[in-house]
Amino acid sequence: MRKKKIIRSKIHLLKPGREEERIIIQLTNQIMRNGEKRKATKIIHQVAQIIEKNTSSPFLTILNGALENVKPSLETRSRRIGGSNQRIPVKVEEKRAVTLGLRSMVEGAREKKNSKSMFENLAEEISNAYNKTGEA
Repeated sequence: MRKKKIIRSKIHLLKPGREEERIIIQLTNQIMRNGEKRKATKIIHQVAQIIEKNTSSPFLTILNGALENVKPSLETRSRRIGGSNQRIPVKVEEKRAVTLGLRSMVEGAREKKNSKSMFENLAEEISNAYNKTGEA
């Protein structure tokens, strides 16, 4: 039986701490389709290389800044009041806000209809979110 090939990255993601590691894992799982986690991690490493080359600052600081700009603070929930359903604004918990922010960035990169690949679109989306421009 053949051993699985280990993907060694030339770029180090800052020696992620607990919170940064969780965000990277969540981003990987958001990008992943059909259980292809290797492909998703490869995309993240290519995104990190592009962002570090363009901005000359670490990938995790750019990603955290983009998440701070994209995370929602409120969302509406349905409540039954007086026999009718009404939408009531509720504060979003931190963990859910991070999930929603990552989801909006990845979906924004997927929805772009151009000839660029996924990692180029995602890098553009993250840098736009960091600069407070773009769709996410």
